[in-house]
Amino acid sequence: MFFGKKKAKNAPDTQPQQENKANEKAVHINREESINFKCEQFFGKNWKYVAGFIGICFLIFSMEIRNMSEAMQELKKVVYDNNDKVVLTTTDGRAIRVTKEPLRAEFLKQYAISAFSNNFIVSRSQLTDNFTLNSFKNYEDVIKNAKGLAFIFETFFESGDKVATGDFVAYLQWLLSAMAQDKLPEYISLKDYVLDNYEYNENKFKMELSLKVVANSYILARGKYEPQNGTFKIYIEGSYNLEKSSDTNPYGLRVQRLKVNPVVKSGV
Repeated sequence: MFFGKKKAKNAPDTQPQQENKANEKAVHINREESINFKCEQFFGKNWKYVAGFIGICFLIFSMEIRNMSEAMQELKKVVYDNNDKVVLTTTDGRAIRVTKEPLRAEFLKQYAISAFSNNFIVSRSQLTDNFTLNSFKNYEDVIKNAKGLAFIFETFFESGDKVATGDFVAYLQWLLSAMAQDKLPEYISLKDYVLDNYEYNENKFKMELSLKVVANSYILARGKYEPQNGTFKIYIEGSYNLEKSSDTNPYGLRVQRLKVNPVVKSGV
């Protein structure tokens, strides 16, 4: 008869397994301690080289950052320079770079004044090619010798705008009538101009321009040339459209209405 507990017949013996696990853990700890010790020894003996390597890497990194920064600054300059200029092609095919400027209403006004003050005035000597022509078959013959009028019509008038074209033709008709009635001065030169009115709103404009001129007219009744001062008045309505710009019309100016009060011979 036994007073102790009877060992189960098939119970597993766990003591050897626990001892194995303890041994494995101890070996793992010893390995970690050994690696740490070796690392401490390595860095302790070679800290100068490690510090030098880190310093060199930091220096190279700093130099690369500086080079990248300089490259970015150069790139910004190139981008700003390209954005600040535009490449244009001249009439003879040359490419030029022009500095961009904000489009201001004052530029448009001065361009319109220059275009119309220098091209609308026509004298008898111009139309007749220095008095060699006596008759005209059509309106093309009228503007053939009036280069300024030809420039205005080809540059600032839309071919399909019947209203504006009709206003221009009315001026040509007046020139023919004035020549037939001997009212058109033989010579006319521009002296000055006065801008009576200029309105600009949403790319549309209205302009009244007074051209101060000096005319030299042959007075048949007196048989001689007589000078006279006069005012050539122009009223124009139009618009600007950069999509229709060209070398000769950089702002895409288009005439929509036109009225002209020319100078006539005095006493006629």
